[in-house]
Formats: sequence, C-alpha cells, structure tokens
Amino acid sequence: MNTNRAGYLPHSGVMAGELTSMVEQLPSGTFIDATYGYGSHFELLKKYTHLNLIGFDRDYEAVSSSSKENLVYKSNFSDIPNFLIEMNKTPISGIFYDFGLSSHQIDSQQRGFSFQQSSELDMRMDQESEKTAKEVVNNYSFEELLDVFNKYSEDKFAYLISQKIVEERPIATTLELVEVIKNALPKQNPIYTTKTIRRIFQGIRIEVNEELSEIKSALEGIKNHIQSNGAIICISYHSLEDKIVKTFMNEVTTFCLCDPKAPICSCNTTQEFRYFKKKKYSPTSEEISINPRAKSAIMRGVLKL
Repeated sequence: MNTNRAGYLPHSGVMAGELTSMVEQLPSGTFIDATYGYGSHFELLKKYTHLNLIGFDRDYEAVSSSSKENLVYKSNFSDIPNFLIEMNKTPISGIFYDFGLSSHQIDSQQRGFSFQQSSELDMRMDQESEKTAKEVVNNYSFEELLDVFNKYSEDKFAYLISQKIVEERPIATTLELVEVIKNALPKQNPIYTTKTIRRIFQGIRIEVNEELSEIKSALEGIKNHIQSNGAIICISYHSLEDKIVKTFMNEVTTFCLCDPKAPICSCNTTQEFRYFKKKKYSPTSEEISINPRAKSAIMRGVLKL
C-alpha cells in the first residue's frame, strides 16, 4: 500500500498535461472542478472556452480565497449532484476530482494535518463539521480506534498504537500524538517509524472527514449527470482511494457480468462509460522531480457513451 499522502504545490496542479489532454476533447457544456483548492487546475482549464467552469471545495478557506471572477461554491463531493439539479446545470460536460490535500491544509499550523509541526488535533477539511481528530483520539474506544487504523492505516502496529493512545489520553496536540505513537513502537529504523506515524495520521484524517464514503457517494451520484462523451476524471494518492475509483470505473465500463462460458448474456448489464486511451496515468519523472508530492498520484478517467 502506498501511504504517502500527496498534496500539491500552491500554483502547480498535479498531472496538468494529462488532465488537459482529456478535457480538450470534451463537448461544450458545464465542467466541474470538484476540488478547487488553490485554483491551480481551474485556472489551467480556463483556456478551454467551450467549457463553463464551476469550482467546488468543502474547505471554506479555499472558497473564500478564490478569485472573484471564478464561480466557486462550498460543498462536499456528494452534494454536487443536488446542486446541479437545483441550478438546472445537468447534464454536464465533465467533472474532475483531485483527492489530494492542498498545500495550505498540509502546511497550516492551525489545521492539524501535519505530524511535523505542533497544532491542535483537528484535521477537518470542512471546519464547520463537528468531528475533529481530537474527538477521535480521545473519545473513541480501543476497539473503535483499532478498527479505524486497520481499515484506513493498514499498519502492522495498529493494536499497540490503539492501546497506547487509550493509556496516554488525553492527547491535545499533533506532536503529543506523535510521541505516543513512537512510544508504542518497538525499536526500529526511524524511517519505518515515520512511515507508521504518517499512516496513523492518514487513518485519523480519513475517519474525521469520511473521505472514502464521500468518494463512493460522489461517483455513484454524478454518473447519471454526465452528457454523452462527457467525462469523470479522478486523481488518487493512495491505494484506498484508487481502489474505490478503479472499482467504480471498471463497473461502469463493463458490458457483461455473465460467465464467459455462458452461451448467451443474461445479466442485462448496460455499459455506461468507456475508458480514455489508457486505464491509468501516472506523473512523469520530470514532474516528480519538480513536485515530489506528485509521486504517488494516479489519474483515471472514463467517457460517457
């Protein structure tokens, strides 16, 4: 499992060339940037005048700091379809999801995403939501913590870390949590310790923001709002995200679920989308050298039939 969570540099959208090669062939209509962030991808897509761009972000800071000339709204992924229906914007030419944390979230001392600087345990992408990392760390039972770490961190020391967190509570800051994690681990190469800390922080963040269920709901909810030859495009940064995207795209591009040995199709499956030229795109070595945070990125896209 690749647990290196990528974000991106403030003014450099990940896999920009791959994205534009997909978008330039789309039909005229509304195109959604579902993760506006700093607006790096949004600004890049402005050159395609046949598209009417709308941006969304669940982070109020991203929305409030967006350019006044851009249409950007605060919304979770899963709420976008309802917005499109209410605004009579469906069907759309396409939608783009970038599941990475943006730099302002990673680097902000107030947000609590980073294990490399001290801040309150927060980790909320939407700062208006109620659940915080502090609540997860201090109020979840041992069994609940273990379940979170097993599902979202997949670290072999999940049991020991869950046990140690319960013993050492209350835990108020990110660096306090880092020390608790370190004290739960056997002596080992510091590189492996850092990887475990990163995984545990990832697991807590996914739980706080319900990230994986949001991705599932968003993809299922948007697929019926894409016009013919329109696209769903996603960038994932670790295997948990990519598995959801890959499964969804395999399902909507499948035309038959019957046993290959069956003489006639009886499943009544209707293929809804087709892949672009490739099923998976990765960043070039040149991009990775410029922006190391792009290293784990995987882009997938499908076109509506």
